[in-house]
Amino acid sequence: MPFDVEDIPDWRAKRREEILTAASELFAGRDYADVQVDEVARRAGVGKATLYRYFPSKEELYLESLERALGGMEARLNAHAPPVETAASRLRAMVSALIDTLSEQLHTLKLMGGDQSDLADRTRRILRRRSAQTAAALRSVLDDGVAAGEFRRIDTDVTPFLIIGMVRGAIMMAGDRPRATLEQAVLDLVLTAATAPAPSASPFLPATAAIPAGSQTT
Repeated sequence: MPFDVEDIPDWRAKRREEILTAASELFAGRDYADVQVDEVARRAGVGKATLYRYFPSKEELYLESLERALGGMEARLNAHAPPVETAASRLRAMVSALIDTLSEQLHTLKLMGGDQSDLADRTRRILRRRSAQTAAALRSVLDDGVAAGEFRRIDTDVTPFLIIGMVRGAIMMAGDRPRATLEQAVLDLVLTAATAPAPSASPFLPATAAIPAGSQTT
């Protein structure tokens, strides 16, 4: 029976999603060079020629799967939280989402190292662009925490990028450690800094700076 023309776009979208799902599963935590297009096609249940009609190259397939994974992470970060949840618990969930996604997606970038190939460059550009959207979600929960008095008055413009950088750095440099260890280390540092009392004076000021003029002894 011939396909109804109106049904083709939905059918094609479903097949495209199935190919992306298969690719994401294979690229996650594996060397880019070890994933073959034939393998992706078999997992998706399509022929290689069919796969190439949706994605013209392995590079495009990888980059689309990266965009898809980061989009899913952003959906988790922006998910509506129950009103009873504290800012700290929401921040914990966000850090967990960051580690879950980036520990998979940064594996390939880590293996590229200093590679200046077009694929490496495009991967880095996607991560940089997505960082701004991730930072916006983190900023929202930090602002809520400051407004509620749960966090001290930290810089909520800079802190989100520090959190993202901390997670990326931990994965890139210590990704062989247990996931729970990485998550707890990041949370310990972030939550301690966010909830610690604000310093009353700069630790770099000389001790005599706090002594009123004329009261110094000789």
